[in-house]
Amino acid sequence: MMKLRTTAATTMMVLWASAAFSGEPAKNESSIPPEVNWKRFDVALEDARLAGKHIMVDVYTDWCGWCKRLDRETYTDFTVREVLAESFISSKIKGDSPKRLNVTPRIVTEGGRQLLQFVNSDAPTMSEKELTQRQLRVKGYPTIMFFSADGKLITQMATFLNADQLEKILNFVKDDLYEVMSYPDYLESLRVAEEQASKTKS
Repeated sequence: MMKLRTTAATTMMVLWASAAFSGEPAKNESSIPPEVNWKRFDVALEDARLAGKHIMVDVYTDWCGWCKRLDRETYTDFTVREVLAESFISSKIKGDSPKRLNVTPRIVTEGGRQLLQFVNSDAPTMSEKELTQRQLRVKGYPTIMFFSADGKLITQMATFLNADQLEKILNFVKDDLYEVMSYPDYLESLRVAEEQASKTKS
């Protein structure tokens, strides 16, 4: 991730984060899907390219207890479902599955960095297991990954995330804030904004 720390970026983040604590009216819950719309990774790549949205990928296995807890507790949260439905294409990859996918990996150079990118292929090229272990090099489950709309890997984390943690990461990714600041700086901007909001109320 790029870690630019400019005054303009920091100011922008404080203003943006302040709005998050302004008490905006809640949206109609009935308009949010009751479940996350999970797609195959190859389908998600095509849909993300057409929609211009980021991809969130949940890499899981059936025997992973923390994966089931993610499904049960985190992905059922209203705000998480809302952000995913509006701003992301969601995908699940089963880490030990032989199901084959129409994807091709490649290395691209961008801004002096080498990035892993996936694009659609005309025929199946690898199984979900091969994708997980050989290409993405997943070491534990669950692993949550984020990709840009053109299939570039942004980041990945092998851990359980509760709804509050995932919501913050989703907001950080969907607005491309990873291009102008580090995630710790983003969290700090939220903390500062929350303190300012509390002082204003008091």
